[in-house]
Amino acid sequence: MKKPSKMSPVNILRRMMGGHDDGDNISNVIATGGGRNVVSRTLMPTVIDDQGTGLSSAGDTVSAGTTLPTDRLARYALFDQMSRSPTLSAALNIHVSHALAQDKKSGMCFNLAPLDPGDKETSNRCSEIINDIGEMLNTGLPSWALNMAIFGVSYIRPYAQDRKGITSLESSYYTLPHLITEYERGGELAAFSGDYFVDPTTNQRVLAKPWELVSMKVPYWTPDINNRPMNTGTMGYSLLGDPSQRALIETQNYGTSFLEYSYESFVNLCDALRALKATRNNAAKIDRLIAITTSNLDPVNAAAYTRNVGQSLKRSSEEISRNSRNSNVMPTVYNHLIPIMGDGKGGITMDTQLIPADINGIEDVMFHLRQLCSTVGTDSTMLGWADQMAGGLGEGGWQQTAIQSAQRSFWIRQAASTFLYRTIDIHCAYKYGKVYQQNQRPFRIEFNSVNTALQAEANREQESRANYVSVVVSILDAIQNNARMAGSPALMNLLFGEMLQMNNDTISKIYSELANSEPDDPMMESARRGNVGLNDLSRDDLLTVFRSVMGE
Repeated sequence: MKKPSKMSPVNILRRMMGGHDDGDNISNVIATGGGRNVVSRTLMPTVIDDQGTGLSSAGDTVSAGTTLPTDRLARYALFDQMSRSPTLSAALNIHVSHALAQDKKSGMCFNLAPLDPGDKETSNRCSEIINDIGEMLNTGLPSWALNMAIFGVSYIRPYAQDRKGITSLESSYYTLPHLITEYERGGELAAFSGDYFVDPTTNQRVLAKPWELVSMKVPYWTPDINNRPMNTGTMGYSLLGDPSQRALIETQNYGTSFLEYSYESFVNLCDALRALKATRNNAAKIDRLIAITTSNLDPVNAAAYTRNVGQSLKRSSEEISRNSRNSNVMPTVYNHLIPIMGDGKGGITMDTQLIPADINGIEDVMFHLRQLCSTVGTDSTMLGWADQMAGGLGEGGWQQTAIQSAQRSFWIRQAASTFLYRTIDIHCAYKYGKVYQQNQRPFRIEFNSVNTALQAEANREQESRANYVSVVVSILDAIQNNARMAGSPALMNLLFGEMLQMNNDTISKIYSELANSEPDDPMMESARRGNVGLNDLSRDDLLTVFRSVMGE
């Protein structure tokens, strides 16, 4: 930790975050490179019949694929709608709860642990930090992680006071990534701007300092090749120039949403489910065709006859509709009158048409479902399709053994660790007037252990190393007990070099140590070494020697 000084917390944070420059001004930067366009808030555009014909050509074409818009704000609008889907919402909640599992005793989803357990000062400092801001961090971390999983990044506004540290953390509508623009200089965070970063006295937009907002960001992203950052000034961008002399540019690293590559499969699944639901609704309807014979009636009587029958059916339909509204049900029988000029007089013919609910083959729905689950890194059995469980992976077993789930848990924990370290730095700067260097922190952030695929792989590697050590020890013990084998360098090179893939220096060192060591005689393990006098023997030892000499 840095030595205490008379520097203010702001000066300490300014020195820690090298991308910041006091000369930066909001008038010298591009307002936004992501665009502030008015974007559509509808996931599925509605086809409007402008001609008033009652017909639509929407079903004449089928698009081969659906892609997200390139505009960042337009994507946020779609991510918000997708996250409200029960299927995707369940998948995101599973990932967040899996990565930030709470400890049963403390109820915390993370812990500060000193690197040296015997360092009392660091242990006390960790306990003090947890007592100061641990509760508010533990309470807000799952919600911030969920926002990060939806949008790719989540912003939190810390409020701090001198000698008290952080007193509160704000994460609300005003800190949504829709309203935040992030600037960088030479790859380092330099400033923030946004719709609500305004001067309280003049109500003018200003640049926020990099410690006035903390981001929790998915730790992987891909630059957009079609969206070059906007530069200001007369000098072009040069990778060989001094980073501190560069102008501010808006970053493209706003994280990557967990839903980034799920849009096409989500739209296809919604279309398939909508078609399935329409088939159900159509199958519930019964169309009754009523044919009224008017061939032998004159036009006046035919019209009166048809009107009487129609009014009778209308009164009956209105009564049924009234009763249906009172009982909150929907009528499913629809009557249709068709006058015909057939033989007979005053005859009525009824025919009932049914549409069968042929939905046994729903492979298209399952295909889109599996594709959607693969893009969000989970399994369909975890999202409501429990009948698909097989192979002992039910009841959350897949979540503990899948590498995709482990990878997303790692991303969430890595983003949470970066956010927590930055928050602790700001807290220490305001409370203690000093901060820990990034590579000199005497503590680390630990999350509760979850049996993920990464942990299982680490356990397998550790077991493999233990077996490897036991094999090496067994071979050395066998060689040590055989003088001929111990004296053969060629055998040592064969066993340890070609078989166990050890380097020659290690083999030579082992051989020299074995050659210089004295062999143990298994017959003399219990005998004492060196000269032993009578004064060194106990009474029992003397009795034993005397009896052996006397031949007893």
